[in-house]
Amino acid sequence: MLGQIIRYVPLAVCILSSSGIAVAQAAPSHEDRIAEELVAMELRDQEVRSAQKVDVNEVLRVDAQNTQRLNEIMRSMGWPRISAVGRKAADAAALLALHADRDPQFQRRALELMQPLVEMKEVNPEQFAYLWDRTHVPQRFGTQGGCRGTAWAPDEIEDPAQVESRRAAMGMRPLSEYVALASEMLCQAKR
Repeated sequence: MLGQIIRYVPLAVCILSSSGIAVAQAAPSHEDRIAEELVAMELRDQEVRSAQKVDVNEVLRVDAQNTQRLNEIMRSMGWPRISAVGRKAADAAALLALHADRDPQFQRRALELMQPLVEMKEVNPEQFAYLWDRTHVPQRFGTQGGCRGTAWAPDEIEDPAQVESRRAAMGMRPLSEYVALASEMLCQAKR
């Protein structure tokens, strides 16, 4: 009997809500609020980077704000785990950490918090690889580099013979595909 009552409660809430009778909604959790905030921060990050005319000072200002806020979030809850904030917000946090180049100590701290969560599938491993490469010389995964003429090339890679196995372990495409894509997207337009 109790099971039947519990099973029908959500239906009753829907009927009451649709009939105009006010039904109390649960307040968003702390994690839900953090998730919304992280997604909004990522949106602002992308807006300033994709503006018709990019204002470098505005990009730096937004990066500083995002870094400060993400640091506060990390102090209060550790790294924003996928199970706590969802995949979209966790990926947003990783992108914000990646763009915190003016604070390498912060980036290293973020990486330390992320590392044990990779195997637990609480962090997108590819996002972790990008941040690892951004904070280490030589890099491990070949994600950082630049245009050499019309072709993109990775910066120095630690133990290059193993880069493909490391990339595969992180669920990343082969380096040759990444190089071709980066060359087309970043270097071809510079001709």
